[in-house]
Amino acid sequence: MHKILVHDAVIIEKALLPIGQLSEEAAEARNKHFRCFRQDFARKFSRKDCNQDIFNRLLLSSDPLLSSMRTVKKRKVETFLPETLAMFVSAESNILSENSSESDEET
Repeated sequence: MHKILVHDAVIIEKALLPIGQLSEEAAEARNKHFRCFRQDFARKFSRKDCNQDIFNRLLLSSDPLLSSMRTVKKRKVETFLPETLAMFVSAESNILSENSSESDEET
């Protein structure tokens, strides 16, 4: 709190854009997370506790260190069955033979 209240003039001076030109898109995008956290992860019996739980979740999800440690599960790539591949090959050969017969008729 001290950093923001005491050093806000320096922060505003060093900002790349004027404060009025900063977008609100990031805050609006977090509304989706806010609703999810409130519905799924917050205590419902006390407004204070509910807001505290939501605030803690938002802090956790915005922490750069924790975000860098997060891994995304890669889905296993499955190949087609041999029967399916055979159907692709036969369909492709049928299309090629139809195209060649049409070109022969045109000449």
